[in-house]
Amino acid sequence: MGLYAERIFPWLIDRGLDTPGINARRARLLAEARGATLEIGFGTGVTLPFYDFARVTSLTVVEPSTGMNRRAARRIAAAGAPVEIVAGGGERLPFDDARFDTVVTSLTLCSVDDPAAVLAEIRRVLKSGGRFLFLEHVRSDDSARATWQRRLTPLQKVIGVGCHLDRPTADWVRAAGFELPVVAQQIEPSMPFAPLVPLIEGVAVRP
Repeated sequence: MGLYAERIFPWLIDRGLDTPGINARRARLLAEARGATLEIGFGTGVTLPFYDFARVTSLTVVEPSTGMNRRAARRIAAAGAPVEIVAGGGERLPFDDARFDTVVTSLTLCSVDDPAAVLAEIRRVLKSGGRFLFLEHVRSDDSARATWQRRLTPLQKVIGVGCHLDRPTADWVRAAGFELPVVAQQIEPSMPFAPLVPLIEGVAVRP
């Protein structure tokens, strides 16, 4: 999995998930970012163009994959953006409590080893009233599709380097202590196998 995960998969992510439809969603979400901002699961850096550095006073990004960080570093250098890269996962963030105004994940929580731990860490590092912005694919509200998601997740975890198709992410965000209104699932046609990867966009608040 080393060669695939660190060389081939980052290339596939760039080709498959850097589309106008997905980027429109990223742009809409990241327009809400303010102040000291942390993105967990920065990947290859495809979200970078959508940050408004007139409003985002600092951007720190966390990513465990060497291959992803390699591609992201090139994007950051080309953009001349003031970004701090921290290698590592979201389960144990090396930051003080209440450091950030905004935390972002974009197609990340599907793949983390321990979603509850990541969400607890997000809540810890956010200031009171801080916002957690997320774009994630989730378990379908349609029972037939959810059944297929459950069946295909073992294969998807191999192809997608740990990606799960069937995570009830919005429920987990609320269970972690965030205030989150109802979020509607949407199908993005440019997503690979779109009916099996419904998306949600959310803005959750740390009380």
